[in-house]
Amino acid sequence: MLTTRRSNRFTASLDRPGSARPIYLALVTALVLLVGPLAPSARAQDDKVYGIGELTSPPKLASTATAARLIQESYPDDLRRRKVGGLVELQFVVDARGNVVAGSIEIVDATQTTLGEAAKKAVSAFQFEPGKLNGTKVKTKVMLPIVYKAM
Repeated sequence: MLTTRRSNRFTASLDRPGSARPIYLALVTALVLLVGPLAPSARAQDDKVYGIGELTSPPKLASTATAARLIQESYPDDLRRRKVGGLVELQFVVDARGNVVAGSIEIVDATQTTLGEAAKKAVSAFQFEPGKLNGTKVKTKVMLPIVYKAM
């Protein structure tokens, strides 16, 4: 790893006529050419999905009222009429803009298969304040339990 700190002797030798400056520049150029392709690109870092424990600020629902409405609207009519409730646990990814990533929603557990599918549909429309790592918005893996209450 290159550092910006140099010893006085080395710095002085670069300033003299006939110094090692051309060799130094050649070494730096060679290191950049060798290490450059090995360094992770900004795109690769953008693709990383962080766990909740890695963040300085976890994602939060943008509106709990909207989420509750979407869950209530997704409650299958036949289960509601029969007063069948249940619990669904979902896992999904929230991107750096706060959207649920399409295709990332997985049913971890569901007391009723129909409720699991209904919950997936509801969560796909959720909006979040994205998780942050040191002030930067990042993709985050979220586990979310959803309770359907029979009334």
